Amino acid sequence: MCALKSTSLMDLNMRGLVVSLLCFLFIVATKFNCCTGHSLKALCNEEEREALLSFKTGVHDPSNRLSSWVSEECCNWEGVLCHNTTGHVLRLNLRWDVYQRASSLGGNISSSLLHLKHLRYMDLSCNDFGSFNIPKFFGFLSNLRYLNLSSAVFGGVIPHQLGNLSKLHYLDIGNCQYYIHRNSLNVEDLEWISGLPFLEYLDMTTVNLSKTSNWVQVMNKLHSLSVLRLSNCELLAIDSLRHVNFSNLLILDLSWNHLISSSFDWFADLSSLTTLNLADNTIHGQIPYGLRNMSSLIFLDLSYNKFASSLPDWLFHMTTLEHLYAISNMFQGKLPNNIGNLSSITYLDLSDNALEEDILRSLGNLCAFQLSKISHRSQGKSLEFLNLGGNKLSGSFPDTLGECKILEYLNLGENRLSGHLPNELGQLNSLSSLYIHRNSFSGKIPISLGRISTLSRLNIRENFFKGILSEKHLANLTSLKELDASSNLQLTVQASSNWTPPFQLTGLDLGSCLLGPQFPAWLQTQKNLYDLNMSYAGISDVIPAWFWTRTYQTIDLSHNQIIGSIPSLHFPRIHLGSNNFTDPQPQISSDVVELDLSDNLFRGSLSPMLCRQRTNKEVNLLNSLDVSGNLLSGELPNCWMYWRELTVLKLGNNNLTGHIPSSMASLIWLGSLHLRNNHLSGNFPLPLKNCSSLMVLDLSENELTGSIPEWIGNFIGKITETFLEVGRILYTASLMVLVLHSNKFNGSIPVELCHLNSLQILDLGNNSLSGTIPRCFGNYSRMIKPSNSTSPFPFHDPYYITFGSTDEATLVMKGVEYEYHKSLGLLAGIDLSSNNLSGGIPEEFTSLHGLIFLNLSHNHLQGKIPVKIGDMKSLESLDLSMNRLSGVIPQGMATIAFLSHLNLSYNNLSGQIPSGTQLRGFSPFSFIGNPELCGAPLTDDCGEDGKPKAPIPDNDGEDDSGWIDMKWFYSGMPWGFAVGVWAIFAPLALKRAWRHAYFQFLDEMKYKLLGWCL
Repeated sequence: MCALKSTSLMDLNMRGLVVSLLCFLFIVATKFNCCTGHSLKALCNEEEREALLSFKTGVHDPSNRLSSWVSEECCNWEGVLCHNTTGHVLRLNLRWDVYQRASSLGGNISSSLLHLKHLRYMDLSCNDFGSFNIPKFFGFLSNLRYLNLSSAVFGGVIPHQLGNLSKLHYLDIGNCQYYIHRNSLNVEDLEWISGLPFLEYLDMTTVNLSKTSNWVQVMNKLHSLSVLRLSNCELLAIDSLRHVNFSNLLILDLSWNHLISSSFDWFADLSSLTTLNLADNTIHGQIPYGLRNMSSLIFLDLSYNKFASSLPDWLFHMTTLEHLYAISNMFQGKLPNNIGNLSSITYLDLSDNALEEDILRSLGNLCAFQLSKISHRSQGKSLEFLNLGGNKLSGSFPDTLGECKILEYLNLGENRLSGHLPNELGQLNSLSSLYIHRNSFSGKIPISLGRISTLSRLNIRENFFKGILSEKHLANLTSLKELDASSNLQLTVQASSNWTPPFQLTGLDLGSCLLGPQFPAWLQTQKNLYDLNMSYAGISDVIPAWFWTRTYQTIDLSHNQIIGSIPSLHFPRIHLGSNNFTDPQPQISSDVVELDLSDNLFRGSLSPMLCRQRTNKEVNLLNSLDVSGNLLSGELPNCWMYWRELTVLKLGNNNLTGHIPSSMASLIWLGSLHLRNNHLSGNFPLPLKNCSSLMVLDLSENELTGSIPEWIGNFIGKITETFLEVGRILYTASLMVLVLHSNKFNGSIPVELCHLNSLQILDLGNNSLSGTIPRCFGNYSRMIKPSNSTSPFPFHDPYYITFGSTDEATLVMKGVEYEYHKSLGLLAGIDLSSNNLSGGIPEEFTSLHGLIFLNLSHNHLQGKIPVKIGDMKSLESLDLSMNRLSGVIPQGMATIAFLSHLNLSYNNLSGQIPSGTQLRGFSPFSFIGNPELCGAPLTDDCGEDGKPKAPIPDNDGEDDSGWIDMKWFYSGMPWGFAVGVWAIFAPLALKRAWRHAYFQFLDEMKYKLLGWCL
């Protein structure tokens, strides 16, 4: 009985144990399935389902992304995640692709989302809600931990109700920097953020915080904050802090603001910071000293500020630093020798500063130290990216830099480095990009360079390399994509006609290297070549037929001696100027954007090339056409309506005749028109009245007659397009260069010219204009301030419509005719010479402080030279000769330091020439023909009364007796000058190759010197 009872009790216990075990396994299985999602999900909450459907009704869904939102089970809908047990909606993820903005969600967001009371995660980023305000009710989704509204095109004031989300850990209401729609969100008071005590991540990129001066104090209340991004927020200053509470901060981004101060005292307490971005501000002075304590810093960007000190020693003791960027500041002096202490550095970019002397050897030692650490510990960092371009570094290329065996990118361009390239360069066997352009490297290019099989981009342009660049140099460069060896004048590129390169180039620039005389046959193997420059290359061959069948984007074969004809052209950008191409004229495809056929041997009318019948659907993209300097004749074709996109048109130096055709009125975007040195006739071309975008107009050396029309004052530019999203207006400037020299215009100068306040060069010389000089000429704003622009004109700025790479003008300055190209934007001048103008020189001229040349000679001007002419400090050339000016030469003229050409001859000036080396250094011919003028450099001394001591001959009232006395002398001067000059320049005039080589040499030396000065 006892045994039976004992057995029953044991069975009972066993059953209980089994039941307990089954219950345990059920619970475990349930929890496991809940985590993995393999269990049967709880049904969607009906109230929340209805809320989501109301949300769907309110939004626009052009891509039909919410098409799955129809079934009964809302937990299976796209972007919706529910709790597996309760069925409550926990996540709503409707993020979209920022590059597919047209198909993103938009419209109104329904307040029905308030029924999602368990919602923890909501992402509506990269959609387009049309600048509507962020809904205030978002602030009552009290369980939210994650809220991402970035790049969703919300606008207006950010609602302070977001401060109610006390459980929030992640908040992103910023905007992608690369996205075109600027964030129009703004904040008037940031105090609501202090209600988010658990916030760890905050991104307000491009939100306007200019009204929130206390932003530092507010952020300091967020003790848990680890990531803070306030890029492009219009921040003006950083306030001081007595105590830093957000010391756990890991990432701080304050780039693209207007910060000026460099004190940043509380930065010293951010010892945990790993990333700091201060780029694109206006911070000046020294690098904030507080950075010294950031012992965990990995990423530091100080680029595009105004730091103007030397780089501090302590910066190079930050052994954790992996990325250091300090691009485009004003850092100067030497780099510290301890740069080798940056033992973890992988990316170092100090480009576009003013750093000096030889620092490359210590960088080589750094690489050697890093490699020793890697080999010793089998781990560590090594330098991969080095950019020191655009500084003033000197010295040679050190062989120790060959220790940087993991280096992938090396840019030493635009410095003052010299000497030969070492053979150790070939040890950089990981290098993919090498830029050493615009230095003074010389000697032969080492064969070892060809060992770098990883090299894809090689730029050695504008150095002094010589010798031969042969197949051996390029034989192993299997990865090469871009090669630029241009402007090495003594470098010969040599390859056999049957050579097959191991690479496929996309870009090749061998301009100003010797390639010819044969056209390089190996180019036929380059199937992917898009950009090709072989200008000034000594090629005198015929271009093979296969060349014209390729799909280049840009070709430049200008300034050679290439012969033959050109077939149909279809490349977008074609530069074939200064060759010996002959007829027939080529047909132009509608895909051509730029075409330069200048200085060739094309003859006859332009009609065959331009007036081919076009289909209605065919839109010609031609933007720039240059056929100047040929042998073209006949009238201008009347088919310009086919070329409405033209912005640059150069037809000068031909034999064109007749009137300007009416169809030129179709060129409403024309910005630059050159018709000089032809035989065009008639009145000022009326069709040009419709070309209101003109900035450069050169009609000089023709046979145009009549008066200058008043409507020329209407060339004042126009707005062409407005981009409200980015606050940008695209417009054309007003007329900036007007050259009407050597025509037969008559009548007075229209005062409407004064409306052209952007006018920089005005040349009306050698016409038959009469009347007085308008006083309003003194209001030309571009002549009032000295120009410091090396760009030809503002239309080369991206905020203007572009009109090609360069413009040009032929002007008479210092008595000599010059052709200006790249330096045209530096000029400002007025030439009204050889007309019949009367009256005085307007006193207002003296306000043109930026004027470089002024020529009023050979007129009938009277009165005195303006007393304040000495204020025109930029004057380099001044010619007032052959007038009837009287009185003394103003003393201020002696203070014009840049004046190098002066002609005051044959006037009625009197008194002593002002003392000082500036005026007395000129030839006596600058003052001859003024009988009452005395003092050096004239031989007539002055008496005590300020008059010449020598007796003044009786002129019997003749105004020009001085000229009569000297006429035989002056009439003989041109003949003597012509004979002397012809003996020197005759070979240049007759031999095109010598002429091109001579002027190319002058251009190269000019811009080399200009580059050193700048």
